[in-house]
Amino acid sequence: MKNRKVYFAKPDQTYAEHVYSVYDAWKQIVNYKKHLIKGIANEIGFKVEEFLKLSLLTILLHDLGKLIPPFQAIMDAKREHRNVNYKNNYRHEICSLPFLLFSKDYLIKDKSLKFPYELFAVAGHHKILDITLKSFERELYFKEEPSVFQDALNDALNIMENIFRQEGYDLDINSIKFIKYEGRSILNKMITSLSQLVNHYNGNVVRIIYILTKGILHYADWHGSAKVPVTYKTEKTKADVISNIKERCLNKGIEFKGLRKFQEEVANIIGDAIAIAPTGSGKTEASILWALNNIEDMEYAKLIYLLPTMATANSMWFRLAELFGSDNVGLAHSSAKYFFEHEEELFEYELNNIKERDLLFDRSFIRPVTVGTVDQILNMGFNSRHWAVKEINAMNAVFVIDEIHAYDGWTMGLLMKTIEHLTHYGARFLLMSATMPQYMINLFKKYLPQAQIVRDTQLLNEKRSKYYVFEDKYIQEADEEIVKALDAGHKVLVVVNTVGLCQQLAMELKEYNPVCFHSRFIQKDRKRIEKSIDNANIVIATQVVEVSLDIDFDWLFTECAPPDALAQRAGRVNRYRDPQRDSRVFIFKANENSEKLYNPLNDRDLLLRTINVFKEAPKDICERDIIDIIQRVYSNYQIEETEAYQHAIEMYSIGQKNRLFILDDPSEDDNNEKTRLQKYETINVIPLCFYDTVIDLSPAERAEYEVRIPYWYFLKHGKIYDGIAFCDLHYDNYLGAILKEDSRTVFIED
Repeated sequence: MKNRKVYFAKPDQTYAEHVYSVYDAWKQIVNYKKHLIKGIANEIGFKVEEFLKLSLLTILLHDLGKLIPPFQAIMDAKREHRNVNYKNNYRHEICSLPFLLFSKDYLIKDKSLKFPYELFAVAGHHKILDITLKSFERELYFKEEPSVFQDALNDALNIMENIFRQEGYDLDINSIKFIKYEGRSILNKMITSLSQLVNHYNGNVVRIIYILTKGILHYADWHGSAKVPVTYKTEKTKADVISNIKERCLNKGIEFKGLRKFQEEVANIIGDAIAIAPTGSGKTEASILWALNNIEDMEYAKLIYLLPTMATANSMWFRLAELFGSDNVGLAHSSAKYFFEHEEELFEYELNNIKERDLLFDRSFIRPVTVGTVDQILNMGFNSRHWAVKEINAMNAVFVIDEIHAYDGWTMGLLMKTIEHLTHYGARFLLMSATMPQYMINLFKKYLPQAQIVRDTQLLNEKRSKYYVFEDKYIQEADEEIVKALDAGHKVLVVVNTVGLCQQLAMELKEYNPVCFHSRFIQKDRKRIEKSIDNANIVIATQVVEVSLDIDFDWLFTECAPPDALAQRAGRVNRYRDPQRDSRVFIFKANENSEKLYNPLNDRDLLLRTINVFKEAPKDICERDIIDIIQRVYSNYQIEETEAYQHAIEMYSIGQKNRLFILDDPSEDDNNEKTRLQKYETINVIPLCFYDTVIDLSPAERAEYEVRIPYWYFLKHGKIYDGIAFCDLHYDNYLGAILKEDSRTVFIED
């Protein structure tokens, strides 16, 4: 008897193995998502059982199109370690569509689910699906769509029948009439009729059910491909956190006397919360305890911890990985996207590669805990890549958003709309800051009306440093004072508002071996620098040190910045409020480029008003005085009334309508759909001097050599080689990327 051909879905996984592996993951995921599914079903009015049949159908047939000659030829080549010519491939997603179409017509009777969710989910489960169908351009030139091998089709349909019966659904595969129909025709009709369909079924309703359908498909498919178990939530407890705090205190020589009153109050809150406490009050530990308490209350929920910058996210990742274990904590920010955007044909996400799997899981909130920048939830509203699986995980997650004060009107507008959307489906939020003006509290209470507010009042009367204000002197004129402080044995932190000035001062004080720290280093060097800060006698930095870095200095020399930013910088000095310590803060006049940085507030007198208010304050400022200063500076400011805030609120809805609610964002070039309002657009590039180093590296490895620069500078000095963005600039591992002088080189830090 002739041996039957074995068909593969992955080089190391037969089609049958893959389907059963994805099915096993699906069973776990729908159990974890049962409350979310039930809640949405009750709100919209469909039957949970009908949705589960639809979801299962999508799971079981999403890869059926792989059983075609072009795909199997690629599998044979990869298994035999031969070169693969992807130009001969045919997108298998298209070939799956006819079988989905006819199976759904037989299986699903619920009118609320008649929109072709399964077709769009499968068509876009690997490539971007947009109105132009650009991802399927190659397939349009095939004379004839390849057919599925008949024997493989029979086996695949029998697997589907068996699994449906295991789930208690009566399915006779012979009752389904599979008419020969080209997937290309179905795909074209889907796109051309989408506008009419979303109008008929209500675009907002379509979007939510689509998120469930596609999000579950992604989640199950990726776990089935990677052959790893689904670990949905953390199992850590309050006792584990307290044990970790004790160990950290011991390592730092600090006596642990139990949780502080503020920490206990935050930890015991069930539901949304707003926490206001000075630096060094233990907000991070309080937030973790709050998160664990709410995860337990919700039964199944993920922890998503968001910060303003990549540097602070990197730092927090190490902190949470120490507690939860590195395998359970994802890191999500813009540098990770390099891997996906620069690979010509990352073949169906070969998730047996651990690095590739980790990047994908990190970016999609799949791990029990994720640390990232706030952009990672804002870009879901613009349908950025993998938005559906991110959103399905965000809908019933617990969020800690630290340093919430750090955003301008545009980002804050997007954030409030995102919070409004996610809380509707059960997400919970803890918003934290050392400094929170009353206008912010009023805004947050509008979107989180039940949020409990907790203030750390124990520290309000404590003093940290003496303040000195030089309203007529620039910080670059303070080199003698900085040197005297170093000679006297003080640990010195110097914070300026622009990268260029940071580099200039680092060179002028080079004999004192300062750490130069800003956003314009390649990722590889930034990691090294972040680790070196603790042991440095002098650090010269930009605003990247303002938030969430656990560092401690004696004296601070800083350019004037908005009052909340100055409070954050001052929080890096005498962190533990030792009354015997000689701790000082020197505030200098801001240079003219600083106005460009902080102009998003639409308040040109902000820095002048700030330095004047600090000048009027006493030298011995306590935490209560800092709050009063911030209130005075922002006394007439209403972020909701700014043009940027209002425009962001508008664009959040317009962006989804422009994509007909469910299509993917094909690019990130639309200025109206950025998550940060910047004076100039930026781009990640690799300095040309690293060409020989990176040209043969994988995309994930190349990302270590990325640096972010203004987009206009790339247009002037950049080039694309082999699909990789390089820029001809001077790079120094001590100073970072050095751009040629130009008035436009000022841009917001990350």
